Amino acid sequence: MDKKILYILSIVMAFGLMSCDKYLDTTPDNRTVLDSDEKVKELLASAYPETTYGLFCYSMSDNISDMGDGNEMFRNNEQGYFWEEFTDTDQDSPTMYWESAYKAIAHANQALDFIESKKNGEEIPAEYLPYYGEALLVRAYNHFMLVNLWGKHYDPATAATDLGIPYVTEMEDVVFKDYKRETVAKVYELIENDLKEGIQFIQDNAYDVPKYHFNIAAANAFASRFYMFKGEFGKVADYATTALGGNASAKLRDLTGKYNLMDLNERAAEYSKATEPANLMLTSNITYNFNFFQGLLRYRLTYDLYKSVFDKIFVKESSNHTWAQSLVTVSGDGHVIWKWGYFFKKMDVNADIGLYYGMTPKIVAEEALFNRIEANVMLEHYTEVEQDLNLYFENRLVPFTDENKVTEAKIMEHFNNDSKADSPLNPWYELDEKQRAYLNCVIHTRRREFVYTGLRWFDIRRFNIKVIHEVEDGEKVVLETDDARKVLQIPTMAQQYGLEANNR
Repeated sequence: MDKKILYILSIVMAFGLMSCDKYLDTTPDNRTVLDSDEKVKELLASAYPETTYGLFCYSMSDNISDMGDGNEMFRNNEQGYFWEEFTDTDQDSPTMYWESAYKAIAHANQALDFIESKKNGEEIPAEYLPYYGEALLVRAYNHFMLVNLWGKHYDPATAATDLGIPYVTEMEDVVFKDYKRETVAKVYELIENDLKEGIQFIQDNAYDVPKYHFNIAAANAFASRFYMFKGEFGKVADYATTALGGNASAKLRDLTGKYNLMDLNERAAEYSKATEPANLMLTSNITYNFNFFQGLLRYRLTYDLYKSVFDKIFVKESSNHTWAQSLVTVSGDGHVIWKWGYFFKKMDVNADIGLYYGMTPKIVAEEALFNRIEANVMLEHYTEVEQDLNLYFENRLVPFTDENKVTEAKIMEHFNNDSKADSPLNPWYELDEKQRAYLNCVIHTRRREFVYTGLRWFDIRRFNIKVIHEVEDGEKVVLETDDARKVLQIPTMAQQYGLEANNR
């Protein structure tokens, strides 16, 4: 099986993808003709990036180490590991994610332009309202992801001068249009405007499968992420609570229950289903970022790093308590935590070449829970922090007993002045001693949950964490707390059309 998959992967990599550059070679008027709310609904189905940030963000993070020679070399994985400029422009590359996100924004703007034309005075017709809300959320989300990869993390002291990204709000009517980079502060202002306007119109019953769109829970979870990055913690707690509903435990991925009874293939399939309560929003992505491929890479989560990240702090050492994770040996010494799988789509029914797709959970209940926990740390609601952490551990530790429970004493013993990362957490806002200890616990626990997804990279940026990567038979490479390489370089093509490059 290993050889077969490696063969297919090598063929797919050799062919590559049709570059998203071709999108810019198409005249803007070669687009869907909108004449009804159903057509708008269909257009917005394509307003989500078809590629993903997961693999290149994971490769830059501290959830990865060097397995040495004899393992699969993949350019984006290697260049990410050494924080080099990415040269690939195909799938799982920053350039393709940039283009895919702006393509999604273009679809959202086309939908908004048509909906605006249907206004009766100032009123949007009722049948268009949910799609109006969705288009605004799509535009906000994509710009948010772009600015948090190609701009500095939000800091109110510098955001008004830090370079962000172009915020595109108009339907394109020329092939190439001059854009300018807004400041981070301006981008956040525009995101917030779209978010606040759009979220009030989201309706789950407007879709056949709401979780393939910005539904109510996903929109509120995204809002909690936005305000967490902005440091408005009261709003974070409110939006996260709305996303989780009255029974947060029922929304979490039940790794100690139903997943514990499944074989590996069943687990991988269940992980990405729309019927899984934890999945708030899913997108279909062309990607190599799936279980088997992760286990083959040279730069990946090694077993030693796994033992360090999935430590025994809340697991009694002398008991049979374990993490409810499926750590699987894939090939040789390759270990991988079994999460989502993939499906292979042939380019032709008679061909053996094609593309790998993953149904990727983009917004999940666990993120909303961790956002609420983090907000409550900053609000000094420590009882609520402990309650939510215990909700999480109930679904992650087998068995979960009183011995596992999170208490203030345990947090202060194990996390006071110890972030379990390569440097202390250093956000732009102040932390007292107790907040720091609780936040260390929360961010370390969150790190475990989002292995492979790429979300750890955003925590590294917002907490100014140093990252040290081991190199077999070589010097360690270091990404300092304020390293300029934490901000991705503007794609070469975009620079050629006038966008200012990031400093190096």
